[in-house]
Amino acid sequence: MSKENSTNILDSKDRVLKLESVSLETSLEIEKVSHEICVQSINKNEANDNTIVNGNLNNNIDDPMNWSSKKKWLVLVIITIAGISMPIGGSINFPALVVMQKEFNASNLIIDAFGNIHRSNSVVFGAYSDKLATTKKVYVASFLVFILAAVVCAIAKSIRLLVVMRSIQALANSAILPLCAGVISDIYIPICPSFGGFIAQYLGWRWIFWILAIFGGVIFFLILFFLPETFNPTFLISNPNLRFNPLSPLKLLKYPNITIIIIYICISTLLIHIQNISIPVNYSSRYNFTTLEIGLFFIAPSLGYMLGSLIGGKYSDFLAQKFLTSSGDYCPEIRIKAAWFGLLLLPITCFIYGWLLEINFNVYVLGIILFLCSFGILSIFNTLSTYLVDSCPGLGASVMSLTCLIRLAIPATIAIFETTIEERLGVRWTFTLVSVICFLSILLPVIVYINGRKWRSNFVSTI
Repeated sequence: MSKENSTNILDSKDRVLKLESVSLETSLEIEKVSHEICVQSINKNEANDNTIVNGNLNNNIDDPMNWSSKKKWLVLVIITIAGISMPIGGSINFPALVVMQKEFNASNLIIDAFGNIHRSNSVVFGAYSDKLATTKKVYVASFLVFILAAVVCAIAKSIRLLVVMRSIQALANSAILPLCAGVISDIYIPICPSFGGFIAQYLGWRWIFWILAIFGGVIFFLILFFLPETFNPTFLISNPNLRFNPLSPLKLLKYPNITIIIIYICISTLLIHIQNISIPVNYSSRYNFTTLEIGLFFIAPSLGYMLGSLIGGKYSDFLAQKFLTSSGDYCPEIRIKAAWFGLLLLPITCFIYGWLLEINFNVYVLGIILFLCSFGILSIFNTLSTYLVDSCPGLGASVMSLTCLIRLAIPATIAIFETTIEERLGVRWTFTLVSVICFLSILLPVIVYINGRKWRSNFVSTI
């Protein structure tokens, strides 16, 4: 029983980490759509494919916005592969944790080292990228460290060395999240533990880190020789006299539209953490699910995350393009309209789920409700993340690293007490409380939708 409980805890941590990586796919859509909108807007007024910088026509072929479609797709593929490294690096070793703990006679500190380090340092790399106007150099340096740390982990003979190297590996990997800006693990995370379990069983847990090193080496080669510099200085108003400040993204919180949207993203992310911590505990005790069955049950929310990310992003793009075509202007706040369905779906599904779970309702119905809830969460996150990047021209990496720092650190800390709260209030009232919070917080995006344009007029990109 204790072994199964330990496995359930690891499975729970796997699912909590699931949403911590939040999403290269969204980032790439953000970059792609933002570039397309800017180009289309300029085409409408200038009747050519050039961009305007400080009032002057920009014919620079090195400007990412003027790249060919083939070159843009090459960048898309390489960055997608690079973004996979963080969820794989964070979750592939989960099935081998029990073996590793027995060999080193240690706790699950390895998980905490990777998760907490990448969470707390993403803001630094976002600021570095924006300040020094580079993304490629950050990628190259981070993957070099990632590879070296993986090799040392594979040959480590002590738990201290292993934890230190995992922390360094996480530090290097934390550069990927803010630069990719967003939501990648929805597709790739579910297969990582299964793959890691196969490796650990037939090759030994150390081969997990050898494979990570090989995977990192392939990405390092692709980035070094095939990835062009993608930083776009078109909208950057830089001051060469300003010194690099790793905490500079925090200054973005002085803008109400940025702060309010990040607060709402934190609330929706909190629901994700609570949901994923609660599932293993409740379904093992109420439905006698095995660890395998609990893992299979997570397919429902995983599909919701995937479809919510895809459909939410596409609908947001549709509204933005429609507004641009009709008005000849681009207003980021129009994207918030794409989140209305998810904003309402979240509290409703959360409330229904809690009350049905309390009475041990049909598990398939509960799976459908979790699917809808997860769909709403990711459709909202995709839309609001795009809004944040569009609202901070030239500081996309900084605003996304700030969002990642807050949305992962605060909800993850609060979610630690989820089990205690659920024991005192019960499942029904715990999810009722969360649904009430989600319902009241709908007011936050509404406020930004109404006042966002006015607040953005005060934005200064030199931070």
